[in-house]
Amino acid sequence: MCLFRLLGTILLLLTMLLAAIPVSAMPVGNGVTREWVIVFNQPNGLPQNVDSLVANAGGAVTARLPQVGAIAATSSDPAFAATLARNPQVQAISENVVQQLIPEDQGLDALDADNNGGQASPPGSDPQPGTEPLYNQQWDKMRMNASATGSYAVQRGRKDVVVAVLDTGAEVLPFAHPDIAPNLDFARSRSFVDSATGAALTAPDPNPASWDDRHGHGSWCLSAVAAPINGFGISGVAPNVTLVALKVLGDTGGGSYLGVAQALIYAGENKFDVASMSLGGYLRHADHGQALVIVVQRAVEFARANGVTPIAALANNNFDLSDGAFFRDFIEVPGELPGVIGVSATGYYNQKAFYSNYGVGKTDISAPGGSTRDTTGAPGSGVPVVSPYRGQGRVLGAWSAENTGGVTPPLNEEQCDPATGNCYYYAWVQGTSMATPNAAGVVALIISQYGDFETRNPQMGHLPPTKVESILQITANNQPCPEPGTFTGGPGFTTADNDCEGYTGYNGFFGKGIVDAVQAVTYYNRPTP
Repeated sequence: MCLFRLLGTILLLLTMLLAAIPVSAMPVGNGVTREWVIVFNQPNGLPQNVDSLVANAGGAVTARLPQVGAIAATSSDPAFAATLARNPQVQAISENVVQQLIPEDQGLDALDADNNGGQASPPGSDPQPGTEPLYNQQWDKMRMNASATGSYAVQRGRKDVVVAVLDTGAEVLPFAHPDIAPNLDFARSRSFVDSATGAALTAPDPNPASWDDRHGHGSWCLSAVAAPINGFGISGVAPNVTLVALKVLGDTGGGSYLGVAQALIYAGENKFDVASMSLGGYLRHADHGQALVIVVQRAVEFARANGVTPIAALANNNFDLSDGAFFRDFIEVPGELPGVIGVSATGYYNQKAFYSNYGVGKTDISAPGGSTRDTTGAPGSGVPVVSPYRGQGRVLGAWSAENTGGVTPPLNEEQCDPATGNCYYYAWVQGTSMATPNAAGVVALIISQYGDFETRNPQMGHLPPTKVESILQITANNQPCPEPGTFTGGPGFTTADNDCEGYTGYNGFFGKGIVDAVQAVTYYNRPTP
């Protein structure tokens, strides 16, 4: 391992360790009010004496999650956490802190390993025809064969298939974005977070002003799933499905795991079909993070039991999440959780994106997420990206007009409506955040194509998540591990090596392969029971 990568790894490890100090070891003065997540031994329902239990420990209940046997509570008593932790009804307690949950592009540079053989399948070629003015720039959709001659000709999605995007909200103010609004269910969209602080709300807010996206990240993800075919801007993977914006991240990308759990529960209660989560962070299994891991895991299980297929980004640190020597005590939440489809990112030349996390048993599937350090395919050449598309290897999606400063030219696009004079924005970005809604769009197409829309099982919804996962992985385009070599990232980065373990049918870089929309919707001649 090169010195640069070693130092970066040590720094991140120290950061995670400091964030994971047990709450009992943290000095707390009297009068400092803190919020806690408490999970009880019973996975559903709450103890009858929950209010008195919390009050006797010096706190007050602020939120109830009976569906997963958890609550949130505040207290200024420095002994509150220790007192509750001793109660036999309590499984774990952790402080509910606001964290940056949008994966940052901090990748170390590497893209090399052995190819163990097997039958590879090429992703979609380009160019492919589309119907929207900017489709000719959407190489990521072409890679998935989501095009006029691909999946659009077979299945564009059904309106009764609902994809919930847990993120920074949707661009609806001052003008609703035309590549989001036509498919957005305003009535069921919610905010679970205070936009300014990122703190979880005590109850979800239905007011569009509360879940308006003033960041851009959420709008990008929504448009990637289901930007409509309406002759304006771009098109999504599943341009006819219904979108629901569940805001769990504030205006700067901060949020809490409590808010994520609340949104997953809401998705389950409403029997949504997909929960797409381009967010995450590292938590320690025990001590500080234990209750947070448990509450999100239970929320995932609750959502799946109600027919929701959860899918999440694996983050952007170029870490091998299956490296037990490094990640023994940590887990990337929610991407690594059982029951969540973990997504890695690929670039224009179908290589693992330089920043994307990976790992055997961690990466379930891969999808185009962009990569500015992708090469022309010659291992170790270090040749900069040479692409016929704008964006320097990034991928294009809708953005927020309230944060155009966050993405400056030439990495943004502007489209104006001649009828109204309103202008709307698009951004070229990269990340596992972008790969995840691309894959979620294919999930939505699978449910649209093979789901049960006649009897509508009240418990499992349109299609069981296990069936969805199976079709998604079987129909993905298998990718081999790269041949031995190195990938040089350019100024500010040095050469490092990654190990791609596994074989062409499944490996740590690509999982089962790069998702393919047209293969997914043509796998069966007719829906199966």
